[in-house]
Order: sequence, then structure tokens, then C-alpha cells
Amino acid sequence: MPTTPPQLADDLRGFVRGRVIADELARGLYATDASPFHILPAAVVVPLDEDDLIAVVKYAHEHAVPITPRGAGTGLAGESLGAGIVLDLSANFRAISDITGDTVTVEPGVTLAELNAELAVHSRRFAPDPASGGSCTLGGMIATNASGGSAFRHGYTRDHLAGVRAVRDDGLFLETSTTDERLTAVATLLAENRELIRAHQPLAPFNRCGYLLPGVLTRGGVDLAKLLAGSEGTLAVVTRATLRTIPLAGGVCQFALGFTTLEAALRAGPELRAATGIVACDVLDQRLLSLAKIALVPAAAGAVILGKIEADTEREAVEFGQQAVERVRAAHHCLVIVEPTGEPQVLDRLRAFRDSAVSSLYALGRGRRPEAFIEDIGVPPEVLPEFVARVQEILRADELNASFLVHLLTGQIHTRPLLDVTLPADREKMWPLADKVHTLALELRGTISTQHGVGLARTPWVEKQYGPLTAVFREIKRTFDPKNILNPGKILGPDPSRPAWPMASHGVKGTQPGVWQTPASGSTSDGSGSFSAVSQTPDSDVSPAPFPTPVERQPLLLWRDNSPQDEANKCNGCGDCRPRRGPVRMCPIFRATGDEAATPRAKANVVRLLDDPAKLEGDEVEAVARLCVNCKMCRDECRAKVDVPKLMLEAKAAYHEAHGFRRHDWLLARAESLMRLASRSSWTVNVLLASRGSRWLLEKFFGLSRHRKLPRFTHRTFLRQAWWAGLTKRPKATEARKVAYFVDVFANVCDPGIGHAAVAVLKHHGFEVHVPFRQRGSGMTPLSFGDADAARDAARYNLRALVELARDGYTIVCTEPAAALALSHDYLSLLDDADAALVANQTVELTTFLGELHERGELKSPTRPLLIGIGHHVPCHVKATGKLPASPKLLSLIEGITVDAIDRGCSGMAGAWGLGARNFEASLKAGAEMIAALDRPRILYGSTECSACRMQMQQASGKRTLHPVQYLAMAYGLIEMDLE
Repeated sequence: MPTTPPQLADDLRGFVRGRVIADELARGLYATDASPFHILPAAVVVPLDEDDLIAVVKYAHEHAVPITPRGAGTGLAGESLGAGIVLDLSANFRAISDITGDTVTVEPGVTLAELNAELAVHSRRFAPDPASGGSCTLGGMIATNASGGSAFRHGYTRDHLAGVRAVRDDGLFLETSTTDERLTAVATLLAENRELIRAHQPLAPFNRCGYLLPGVLTRGGVDLAKLLAGSEGTLAVVTRATLRTIPLAGGVCQFALGFTTLEAALRAGPELRAATGIVACDVLDQRLLSLAKIALVPAAAGAVILGKIEADTEREAVEFGQQAVERVRAAHHCLVIVEPTGEPQVLDRLRAFRDSAVSSLYALGRGRRPEAFIEDIGVPPEVLPEFVARVQEILRADELNASFLVHLLTGQIHTRPLLDVTLPADREKMWPLADKVHTLALELRGTISTQHGVGLARTPWVEKQYGPLTAVFREIKRTFDPKNILNPGKILGPDPSRPAWPMASHGVKGTQPGVWQTPASGSTSDGSGSFSAVSQTPDSDVSPAPFPTPVERQPLLLWRDNSPQDEANKCNGCGDCRPRRGPVRMCPIFRATGDEAATPRAKANVVRLLDDPAKLEGDEVEAVARLCVNCKMCRDECRAKVDVPKLMLEAKAAYHEAHGFRRHDWLLARAESLMRLASRSSWTVNVLLASRGSRWLLEKFFGLSRHRKLPRFTHRTFLRQAWWAGLTKRPKATEARKVAYFVDVFANVCDPGIGHAAVAVLKHHGFEVHVPFRQRGSGMTPLSFGDADAARDAARYNLRALVELARDGYTIVCTEPAAALALSHDYLSLLDDADAALVANQTVELTTFLGELHERGELKSPTRPLLIGIGHHVPCHVKATGKLPASPKLLSLIEGITVDAIDRGCSGMAGAWGLGARNFEASLKAGAEMIAALDRPRILYGSTECSACRMQMQQASGKRTLHPVQYLAMAYGLIEMDLE
């Protein structure tokens, strides 16, 4: 039997064809989920297929090694954490097949969002709708029997599960259509205990706690699918499932009602439960409303109900909604905030309102934050007001506050106490609080789990809920898993070999050995990565181990309000950063690889798991950090607003300061300087780049992909032409309409036409344009590769050229989004300098600047029609500036033009990252959605502000791609271009 993780990994690598993850930090990425718990696995296996998985299961059975199946790791109860082998099924088990009639077959790694996107083509959908639907996998949904806010009408996953294929603990298959001695034994057990099963079910109508035995025994024997749904991988590992689907809703209506108190909102339940077509009613308490800061909600509102109705048509749905609202208004005092409507824009606003209200809790930063450990309780709907009132009394007794999100129709209550788990006093409150609240729920014949799984959080109370029925659970577990290797300690337990609640201790004050010194403030902030398996039971007497002498490390970037460790600790592990498709952008590298290490969550974890900040410079950290391309989308789309890109810039800088640069990284980090040099010998360089032999040598010795089509260089750079045209001479005009143009590299040495178009359009609108001759590339490329010193040098050089202009009131415009982002954001992380702040305040991306003119009515109408179809891609760095993208609206002002906004994720180029040979294929995969949208026949040309995106778009589609300002300049009649 293997006794250490390295031995276990060596054994597994002998027969596993998929990846085996053995080093401690990489295993640590699987030690957490969206819960407050932590268990470091001995090994992680990413099996390639069923044969791989079966081999691992057989090995685990033979050597009595625990095994835990894992999907996206979005669980709130710790259900996918285990100390043995964690099986990551999210990467390779991703097939969707047999979409016929009302069923579809899926593998467990398929996400709900991916499935519904495929089903939408057939006008179908999978009904359960958990909040994590963008990231959660179908395997995880089956394991936890997920539902979502629409459970009132559509029920649970098990209600839509037609069949499963699963692997037993000994590696043999279980299938719905086959007989098995274990299923026969369970059938006998269930028949003998039919009355016991009936007698010990909660009155709460929506229960998913424990093994869900009602309905499992049929005339034909055990319904395997129903038995495994909600079993959390403790009975078998599901490898395939056949799901029942339903038609897309013909019409949807939503409304919003305001109430003076939470109790008043809860008392509106009976009227809404009786409404025709009602699907969901979410009650948001005042804390959620105040944090969301939504303008449409009156300040006096103590709670808001968001209702949703589905019907055959939109008109019918709206009629049903109006009837529901009138019924509530007749019985209760309330304010109609949003009348029942099916208008898409209003529906989007209401969805954004709910998401903002919930996500705002995670953006609280340091201090007390919402913790998920009593947030899955269900009670009979008629006792909701009593239950919530008594929970509030319990919280007050412990001097705690909490947020409440209530599914009014189903009696499901998500209570998130606000706790600072870095404080021992707050941690000590968790277990007693959970016991009181769970006991109250059971007193009211409720359930301790309705949606989010039992896992580690609720297993200690399962026996209290079911009493003598627990013995039946144990016999089922013994029948299916006699060695107790399948996800032990979940549903039945807790695992006696470890604490009931193995809490993560990162950031716990008084126990962390590392110290980050933040230069901006001079204050210290504790960093941590050590973990303590201290039980939260009241009688625990485990003391924290002595910690070593603190190690002080000076961050290489500026962290004004916190330290890197504090920033990383803001991540709650929710897994929302794992979308494989859809409108959100994070993370292009994860989308291409499916690797957990590429997720923003993992990148935050590598920092918060460190027991010594000095280890930030280690190889294991750098391996994860290099998966960040500094697109900044995770920073902006993350609920908690964790600045993961900056964390990874810090990690890259620390590594390169300690170890220097690899040859390939050195070349790519200096792309800006090398491009300037190439322009000086442009004819020779262009000839060499056209040679297959030269491209092969560049790939061999410098890592530059020979397949990447590079732009041609020009000797007549834009800055040289600007000098000859007198643009570099500072004008004497003192009027307010004056701008300074920061050209960056691509428009300077590869396509000066961008610069000429920008200058022409600005002058056309009455601006005096000055082009500072002494400017370099923005430094964004070396910064993205971790060369903080080179980026800082570029920042200082450019500030010298720009700061006096900023003082004189010049607006600094950039045609390159990365440059605008560098000047307005990243320089503030490089230099503690008032000049940097001044330039940042005066800098704007060009299309944003023109969009602001249009909003003020100051933008002239284009006069020349362009009879073409354009696909416009909004670059990540435009979004990252925090401004709404203006280009689609600007381009639509041109007569005759057809603009398709292909906002389908990242282009995949990610600046210089996509130039690398090792990244070429991944780059195309990361941009696959955008590329497919661009490839539509009606789109003749591409459009984007980003030069790197332009390279990708032209290479992947063969369609010429221009900067939006070039199309505008043509439409104004300012320049002539041959679009052929």
C-alpha cells in the first residue's frame, strides 16, 4: 500500500494515461471549493476516458485508498474534497450525444451552460437551474441532486434523470438497464423498510438530504438513477447520464415587488404559490439590497420579491404575472417596483439586479464576509416567517448579522452569517450556530439540505434528521462500498480519522508564519498558507502548532490597501471563474485547456496557500502564473473583485527576479523593443519573416511560432511621419479641445494608417493633436511576462513625455487598448508617483473618447456610405478600462454598414502570448467562439481596437481587419483605403 503522496503518484503514473498531479501546491488547488473547508488530497488524477477511470478505481479498491469524484468544485458544502485520490472529471468527460426527442446523453464534465446551449438549437432545455449554472457540471448536479430557483415547477435533477452508467467501487459497471446483486440486495432492504422510509421524511416539500429513497423502489426493482442522484459519489462514480429535457419556455415574465420588512415579504408566499405559471420567487433582504446599490429599489424597502412566470406565450405570461401581482397587492401592503413584463431589456436588468445583490456580498473585501455553512435549509413554506424570525434571534444572541435569500415558493432559505474566519472568536461561533439553526429546522419538520449538498457541512446532522432511517443508509453504503473508499465522510460520518469540519486556516491571525511588507503604507499584513485540521466542535482542545520565525518579503508591485495575501484571501472559491462558453470572458486559457490550474480561482489559491511569501518565486507558483495572460477579465467579472492578474504579475516578477528569464520568455517580453528595432531594417526583416527557414529558426531558438502570421514592418514609422508633418511640435493653442496621441508600438511600426486615421478624425472634430515624439511602447508586454523592471522603465520614460501635457489639460488618447490600460491602471502599480496618477486621470482609449463625444451630441455624422458587413470584436482590454465599449455604436452611425458585435469571449491572442509556439494551438482554441462568429458569410471584414486581436482575426478567418477609427475616417471622407 502506498504510504506517501509521491509513492501513490508513482504507482498511478504506471498505468494512468491521463495526468497525475502530485506536487503539493498543485494538489492544493483541489483542496478547496466554495465552502470554508480544506482537505489536501494525496493525488489528483485527470482521467482521459472510462478505461482510465476504471483503472484508477480498481487500484483504489485494491489498496483501500479513498477516492473522490470532482466536477467544477463549485460546491458550498465541501462535498468534492477528499484526502485520497481526487478524480477531476471536468476536463475530459465532456461529450454531449443522442439529442433525440425529449432526452440527451451527457458525460459528467459537461457544464449546464454548454448543455443548454446545445439543446437551444433543438428548442429544448434541461430544467434545473442552479445559480452556478455557468460553471457547474452535470456530474456535480447529479451528485448533489441540484435544483435551483425553479424547483417549485421543475423539481430536482433526479426528476429529469432517465438513466445512468456508473462505475462501482471495484471497477465494474452499473447501468440502469442491467441487474446487479447489489441492486437486488438494496431492493430487498427498501421493501423491508418501506414504512420506516415513509415515516421519516420531512414536511418540507423540497428535501435533498441523505440518500433519497422515496421512489427508488419500483415494480421493476431499484431505479439506479434515482438512487445515485444526491448520493454525492459515495455509492458509485457516474460516467454517463441520459437526461429528460423540456421545451424552451414560450413566454417569460418577471416582476419586482417591494416590502417594508423581510417578514412582510415572506407572508406574501401563499398568494404567489397559488399564481398560475409561477416558476420562482426570490426574496432578497435589506442587506443584499443595500450592498447591491440598485437605483430602482426605494431606500425604505426592507425586502424585494423577484418573481418569474413561464407560459406558452409572452402575452399569456404577462397576464399571469399581472394576476399574481394584483393578488398580492390585494392582501398585502407592497410597492410594485417593476410591473410584470417580458421585455428582454427589463428581464436582463432584473437578472443583473439579482446577480449584483448576491455578488455584492463577495466584494466586501477584508473583515466579516458571508460564509456558507448554514445556507441550505428548507422548511414548510407556511412556517417561513417563524423560522427566519427565530434564526434572526439566534444570530443576535451571538452578535452576528447575516444575509437572507429565500426561495419563497419552496421554503428554501440561504442564510449567510457574516464572519471573519481569520478571527478565532468568529470561527468558534460557527459550529454552535450551525447546531442551533439545524436543530430549529428539524423542530419545524424541515430539512438541513435542499439544494447545495450535504458534504462536510451538514453530514454531522444527517442522523439527527433521519433517526432510525440512518441505519438503512448505512446498509446501502455498506452494500455498494464495503471498503468505504468512495468519498468517505459524506452523508454518513463524519470520517472518524479527521475533524468533522477541516477548516482552512489561511489568513488566520496568530497562526500564519509569513509576513508581507507593503511599501505604500509601511504596514504589515499576515500571509498564510498553512492549514490546521482543528475541529469546530465545542469540546475541541486542539491547539495550533508553533509557527516559525516570520519571513519578510517586499512585494515588487505596489499594494496600497492590502498585501498579495490579503488580496488572494478575498477569493471564496465559488468556481464562477470556470465558464467554458457564454458571454463572460474569464478565463481564455481555461477555456482552451480545461485545466483547473488555469482558473482564476487556482491562481488566487497558489498565493493564499503559501506558508511562506518567499515561496512566491518557486517553480510551482510560476507554472500557474504563466497561465495568466493579464487580460484582466477575471478581475472585473469576479464576484469578489479579486485582482488575480496583479497577483500573477507579482508572482511572475518574483520568479524572474530570483531565476532570470527563459530564452523564449525573454524574447516575447521584449516584443515592443524588438518591433522598434525591426522597423529600422524593415525590408530585410520582412524578407526574413517571409522565409520558412527563418521562421523555423525563430521557433527553434526563440519559441516564436512559425505558424503565426506576423504583420509587415515599415521603415516610415508613424512617429517619423508625425515629425515631418509637424504633429510632434507642441501647438501654442490654449483652447480646451486639445489631445495628445500616445501611439504605442503596432500603429507606429506596423500600421501607421491607424495613427493617421486617428489624427484625421480628431482634427475633423476640432481638436488640436499633439504627438509626443519621445514616447516608447507602453510596457504592457514586458509587464505581462513578469519583467517589472522593464515595464517600470517604460512607465518612467513615457511619464516624462506625458506629464506636462496632462498638467496643461491635454487629454491623452490611445488607439491601443493595452496602452490605455497601462497608462490609466498599471502604471499605478509600478510607480508610487503623483505624475502617474495625473496621467492616469487624463488617459482614455480613443473609441471611448469618441463615444463620449457622441453621447454629448458633439460627434459629427459620417457622410460617406460603406456598403459592407463588419464583425466587431470588443477586446478584453477595452472592457478592462471600465468603460462601456463604444465602437459598435460608432460604426453603426455609418450609412450602409452592417455591424455584427461578435462579443463571444476573448480572441485568444492575449497580446504576445499567442505568438509563442507552445501557445499557438491553445490560442486558436481560446478564441474559437469569436472566430466562429466572425466566419459568418455576411461578415466581409473584421474590426477591433486591439492589434493582437487583429492578427488573430485575420489569420483565423482570412478577413481583413481594421481599427474602428479607420472605418470612421473613410466614412468622413478623410482617408482613402482599398478594402480589397
